[in-house]
Amino acid sequence: MDATNLSALMGEELSAESFADMWVAVPGPAAAPLLGEARRLADLLGCYVHAIVPEASLAQQAIALGADRVHAAPAEAWGDLLLSQRPEFAFFPLSHGPEAAQLAQRLRAGLITDARNLSIDDSSRALLGSHPVYGGDYFLDFAVTSFAKIATLDPLHLPEPSSDSARSGQAASPAPSAVRRPPPVTDLGAVDYTPQAWRPLTKARLIVCVGRGLKDEAAVSLARQLAEDIGAEFAGDQSARDAGWVDEAHQVGVTAQEVAPDLYLAFGVRGDTVHNAAMTRARRVIAVHSNPQAAIFPAADLAVVAEPRAFLTALLEQLR
Repeated sequence: MDATNLSALMGEELSAESFADMWVAVPGPAAAPLLGEARRLADLLGCYVHAIVPEASLAQQAIALGADRVHAAPAEAWGDLLLSQRPEFAFFPLSHGPEAAQLAQRLRAGLITDARNLSIDDSSRALLGSHPVYGGDYFLDFAVTSFAKIATLDPLHLPEPSSDSARSGQAASPAPSAVRRPPPVTDLGAVDYTPQAWRPLTKARLIVCVGRGLKDEAAVSLARQLAEDIGAEFAGDQSARDAGWVDEAHQVGVTAQEVAPDLYLAFGVRGDTVHNAAMTRARRVIAVHSNPQAAIFPAADLAVVAEPRAFLTALLEQLR
């Protein structure tokens, strides 16, 4: 049995071998201190430093500052380039936090933002660093143990790197496949879509709810007309469902739909415990019932003692 098989039996992740070297995004001269920091850490590990620059003309300068290999690529292609190279360590300037976060997500890597006092554990190769909180009064210590480790650094908190024009390195251009990005939008052609005829009661801003106090379908049709005129969703309590006026999806109750509209209009709803508990989050409740002792009145902002059918008829006339 060779070492590879033994490692597999011990449960070790063999794909870790594909993560290698230290990569630094250098969008401009202001980010040069990141190269010096990467060079310091790479010398401790004995690995190479790869710099990514936006223009090939910056390659020699990056080599003088500590890069072993320089890759020229447009900024929008850096994420794909790094993803294809699978770096063990990748450093971005603090100003490129979104790009670092996106790469960390795509590589399933750990990320330290605004990292300070970076170091690397010799045995585990974990990236160690601190993140300032409360304006820098306190620091949180992090250890990134994933196979890819990513950090953003503030160049203002790093020393200026020494430049050695005699250093040798390689300038390389990435393969076209490494920087090709899929189009952000794909045209799928025409789609046959019919909007839903009604909104879920749980998301409705306006609700007209009916109960047995409306007595017949003719009165219920008035409430439906009101809901249509004001752009409200039509609903009912348990008694309305029992009468066949609404289905379960349009029933207000703790065993059906709990609602939180801006305005809740109740007509002929007596208001039992199951119903009232389901509409307590409504911002404003107006209830109309012929019985002055209706249980819904204490839960209403405005209680109207009137025959619901007659009230609806007068209300529709006023609205028109």
